[in-house]
Amino acid sequence: LDVSLPTGTIFGVFRGDAFVGRTARESLVASGYALYSSSCEFVVARAGGPLRRFVLDGGSFVEAPSFMTPRRGPYYSLNDAREPDWPDGLRRWVADAKRGTTPAGAKYSSRYVCALVADAHRTLIAGGWAGNPRPHLRLLYEAAPLALVAEAAGAYASDGVSAILDLRIEALHDRVPLFLGSVDDVRDLEGYGDVQQGSARYAA
Repeated sequence: LDVSLPTGTIFGVFRGDAFVGRTARESLVASGYALYSSSCEFVVARAGGPLRRFVLDGGSFVEAPSFMTPRRGPYYSLNDAREPDWPDGLRRWVADAKRGTTPAGAKYSSRYVCALVADAHRTLIAGGWAGNPRPHLRLLYEAAPLALVAEAAGAYASDGVSAILDLRIEALHDRVPLFLGSVDDVRDLEGYGDVQQGSARYAA
């Protein structure tokens, strides 16, 4: 906030209060996010329903055309400075993406804001994937709500092994890796194996 970068708010609406021990797919009713940037946007999805998008126009939100995520995209989005700590599968995918030798057969570019909502929003519109290989994002409050929005947009969210929405919520503050975006790109990444980084803390 002190350097005026885009930021956002993520929310999820769960059925009842017995979601611990269940998957988000079983209990998440609706979710969405607000993005505060050059425009203010509100994106919301219901389980099994369509994606809806609203933009701030003057003092009120008006509905805007929705979007669907392409099956593949031109971008990957994560903190490249952490490459020395990445597991082998993730390192190989990024190296191949730069050379155009992933299954997509195209060279990717890197785009990274380090603001989760901004990176997710761009990725869901333009394609590719955005994520964090560390078990850093809270399943209940961040990863699962974004995963529901992603599915409504025809995209896919994974922890690098399985669909985020199919992970069992064991505790209120469970943390997971997240790879979100174009279905084929995220599936390709899963196929490399060994893309989940261990827990780590960084000073910046």
